[in-house]
Amino acid sequence: MTRHITRYAVPRRSVVVVASAFALLTIGGCSSDPNSIAEQAKRGDQKGYIAGNGAIEQIPVSKRLKPITLVGTTLDGTNWSSTSARGKDIVVINLWGSWCPPCITEIPDLEKVWTEVQAAKKPVQFMGIDFRESPERGRAFVSTQKMTYPSLSDESGVLILAFGRQAPTSPPSTLILDREGRVAARASGVVSAATLRGLIDDVLKS
Repeated sequence: MTRHITRYAVPRRSVVVVASAFALLTIGGCSSDPNSIAEQAKRGDQKGYIAGNGAIEQIPVSKRLKPITLVGTTLDGTNWSSTSARGKDIVVINLWGSWCPPCITEIPDLEKVWTEVQAAKKPVQFMGIDFRESPERGRAFVSTQKMTYPSLSDESGVLILAFGRQAPTSPPSTLILDREGRVAARASGVVSAATLRGLIDDVLKS
């Protein structure tokens, strides 16, 4: 059976409008509603990824993709690879930039959970990715914000390519790797301490 595809001419102006709308959606991470993730977490329905800013995704073990390998240099000059946690710890990866206001909003919550998991000696590592800015600027920001978890420097913006089709589109974004190095959970937009705790505990149990 032959299928016929009808092609329609699209006015050039319409193409420009669509492209502009897509661009706005792509950079929208830095203007997301900080309450949307928390509200989804409170519902606890775990429906999976919902397109748009402020969405959360919990990926069942059977549907997780291949392990990713994230390699880079931290802002203090230390070489790091996500494979160092393989088989031992889960890894919370947070994409941020000092130029992104919502990123600044979520830092206290990230820092709070980081402090908690350390105190409880949970098998959890935190690693930030300082996205598209110089290491010097990143280090100054870390000092000002009193961030105690490490961050990789990603001035060129290429480190997120390690995630393949699961790569975050813009900061703030948080991804959690299970002990095998697979993406097990994601939060697009500002993440609250309560939501992050829940995602971490679920991945630890999986």
